[in-house]
Amino acid sequence: MNAHSLTVNLEKSQEINIVTNGLFNSPWMALADSLREGMMVISRHVKPIYMNQQAKEISQKLTVGDRHLSILPLEISEICYRLIKQGIDYQQAIVTECSTAEQQTIRIRASWVNLGITDANLPASENQQILIFLENRHQILQEDLQFEQQKYQLTDREVEIWSLLRQEYSYQDIAEKLHISLNTVKTHVKNIYAKKRWHQVKDSNEE
Repeated sequence: MNAHSLTVNLEKSQEINIVTNGLFNSPWMALADSLREGMMVISRHVKPIYMNQQAKEISQKLTVGDRHLSILPLEISEICYRLIKQGIDYQQAIVTECSTAEQQTIRIRASWVNLGITDANLPASENQQILIFLENRHQILQEDLQFEQQKYQLTDREVEIWSLLRQEYSYQDIAEKLHISLNTVKTHVKNIYAKKRWHQVKDSNEE
C-alpha cells in the first residue's frame, strides 16, 4: 500500500469515527444503557460498533475464556452472517436462542438499521448496520416475578409455581419437580389467578 492510499484510508476511518462518536455520544444513546435488553450495533464486517452495558454483560456470559469484547461471541457472529446472507433488502428480524455456561437462555434478535454511519468503501445503498438485541430470558423472568410478587402479594411458593408456569411446565411437571401433589399445584394456581383478578378489578375501579 502506498503512502497516498494509506492517507486516504486513514481519512475515511477518521470520518467514520467522527460520525460514530457523535452518534453514540448523543442523549438518546444514553437511554440504551437503561434498557433491560442488551443492544449492539454491528458493522457489515461483523465488528462491534456499539454495545450497551447489558450487552457487554451478556456477551461475557456467552464468551468462552477471557476474550476481548472486540471479538463477538460465536452465537452473535453467526446470526449476523445469516442476516448478511439474506441481503440488505431483508425486512424481517432473525431470531435465535442459545444457552450460557450457567444454563441461562439468551434470545438474540438481529435486523438491519441505518444509523447514518457511512463507510466510503461501500455504496450508499449498503451503508446499513446490524442491530442486535440480546434478551437474558432468565434475568427478565426473575425481574418480572419480583414485580408480580410485590404487586399481587404472592407467597414464595406461589412465585415458585408461577415461575414454572411461565416456563410452560405442565401442572404434573410442577408437582413432580416440587415434590407436591397435583391437587396442591391446582390450589396454588387457583389462588394466584384469584389474586391477579382481584388486583385487576381494583385497578380498573380506581381509573
